Amino acid sequence: MHALKSPFQEQFPVLDFSYTPLIIIASQTSRTSGWDLSVLRSFACTCVRALVFGLGLGLAGQPILSSPAAAEELVAFTGYLPPLSINEQEKGIAVELMELVAEEAGLDIKIRFAPWRRAQLLAENTPGSLLFTAAYSRNRSEKFQYIAPLLYTESAFVTLDQPLDTFEKAIESGKVIGVHLGSQRSQILQRFGVRNVEEIPSAEQMSVMLKTGRIDAWYTMSVRASYMFRQQGYDPGSLVIGAPVTHGIQWLAANKDLDPQIRGRLSAAVSRVWRDPRYWQIVDRYTH
Repeated sequence: MHALKSPFQEQFPVLDFSYTPLIIIASQTSRTSGWDLSVLRSFACTCVRALVFGLGLGLAGQPILSSPAAAEELVAFTGYLPPLSINEQEKGIAVELMELVAEEAGLDIKIRFAPWRRAQLLAENTPGSLLFTAAYSRNRSEKFQYIAPLLYTESAFVTLDQPLDTFEKAIESGKVIGVHLGSQRSQILQRFGVRNVEEIPSAEQMSVMLKTGRIDAWYTMSVRASYMFRQQGYDPGSLVIGAPVTHGIQWLAANKDLDPQIRGRLSAAVSRVWRDPRYWQIVDRYTH
């Protein structure tokens, strides 16, 4: 399997990603494998504290300090990416976490939703704005600065029949695989040679298309597939979720023009939010 973490090591050589936890969100795999989720969570928080601290020192070039003189209002763009970011009314895991980050940082963060591609364009062209939840890519790193990891996630192939536990099995099966339009996962499928792909604008559409047989498999976050099936009134127990094939970091990123002192406040705030018991209360509310 390709070493997907290599670009991180090139971009952030000060950090050691070898300890990155494989599963942090309460996922299908952790429930069925019998792993102790409390141990995973404890390990996750330790890793993220180290990662955020490293970012604060390595990227900002100085210790993270609060700056009361800095601007107090920011706009943060995100997509319709349930259950991480759903909409203005239902919020989502990452949206609620960003509210905690704003509270900890002492900033007024206005969250704006848009289709994911447009959200990225808006953040790229709005000086001093934020973008979440963004996976890392070399191309994206040229447009944004990465502040801190909000969530770790796992992705798998989701079907209604046979499990697809590897990219090779997905290719051999000949199944039509749905993936979110313009997402990092779409690029990953291309990188691993998966060609029978249909890019679809929304998770709602993909869940319906999987249920009705218009696609055979869905490459997505395990937690997203279960959440969307429940939301559509389908039985999430009917899903066959393969073994995780990729693991990712969902980042808080920012426009290149963001004030370094604001970046430092945000990075420190994310580190504190990871230690806040409300973090896992939020995650549990959307995953059970």
